Amino acid sequence: MDRIIVVTSNIAPYRLCWCEELARFYDVTIVYTKDHDYERDDRWLQKESASCRIVKLKNDKDEYDALCFDVIDVLKKDPEALIIFDGYGPKTNLLGLLYCKLKKRFTYTNVDGYPLGEESSRWKLTIKRFIISHLCTGFFCSSEATKEHLIENGAKSENVHVHNFSSISEDRIISKPLNVKEKQKLRKEMGIETEKPIVISVGAFIPRKRYEDLIQAVLNCRSDCQLYLVGGKPTEGYLRLSQGSDRIHYIDFVLPDQVYHYYRISDLFVLPSQTDVWGLVINEAMAEALPIVSSDNCVAAKSLVDGNGVVYRTGDVDELTKAIDVCLNKEKNRSMAIRSLEIIRGYTIEGMVQRQLPWIRKYFGNKQ
Repeated sequence: MDRIIVVTSNIAPYRLCWCEELARFYDVTIVYTKDHDYERDDRWLQKESASCRIVKLKNDKDEYDALCFDVIDVLKKDPEALIIFDGYGPKTNLLGLLYCKLKKRFTYTNVDGYPLGEESSRWKLTIKRFIISHLCTGFFCSSEATKEHLIENGAKSENVHVHNFSSISEDRIISKPLNVKEKQKLRKEMGIETEKPIVISVGAFIPRKRYEDLIQAVLNCRSDCQLYLVGGKPTEGYLRLSQGSDRIHYIDFVLPDQVYHYYRISDLFVLPSQTDVWGLVINEAMAEALPIVSSDNCVAAKSLVDGNGVVYRTGDVDELTKAIDVCLNKEKNRSMAIRSLEIIRGYTIEGMVQRQLPWIRKYFGNKQ
């Protein structure tokens, strides 16, 4: 069986699902550098697989962006394998890309998106353009917008293949939106006693998520709704902002295979981030038939919000407040929920791999 080596920093749940879907067709080895992520709960990361081999590179201090020289040893041992680098930014990936360039080995680089809303210095942009145009050969990327970004930075159009990035499998997409009675039943089972609309956001409580904007918007909006922030311990700043209000609820970290319960009892998903390279929580919320409100600095919003929600200017609390009120209107909320399901059916892990397979097969065909 032909072999694929995937080089990544850590093994996120969606990365593992993608690799295991690839493993239905190829022999897949996942090579990773670290067991922790400063933005994630350690329980979120994966370290075992039923269908992929997993290799941990030497990283004694488990640094966020360690340079692991033994990646070259792994690549040397299997000169016939197709190498897929998960991103071009991590130091270990850059070392691997440089080695493959010197050895004239074709590689694919997997690109989830790009950092909207972040400013980079001229020298960083120059280095980025050099990596994309000179070290990387082929690309798999999340969306047409990401493809345009890669081409603007030196990639050749014919070498960039869009695969509709996702973290969900086909069987995780519900068939139709839940009605009010179904949501109320689930809420009671979870110990949540409210008949009011629920607005939800999921993610770590870190500054770039801009949850302060969302809290303020919910406190200001006309809709008599409840906000559930799921993903960790709230900061003192968030607690001060929501003090005295019974609208704001904080939920600690929830495992990936359980968080869908919170999506399912909700009526609207909001992602207010200052920047998100993609924003997979949007995919996940849409799979549960939720309308979406997103800041315009989330790349996912460019591809996934189309008649099923509102994209507002990042940091504009007034726009965010109005968007929440619009999307909680009963008639609009229902039609947006249906539209979310229509769109997200084109964004699954199985679909990602099916879009990648022709190019992977072409690679191995050319090797024969």
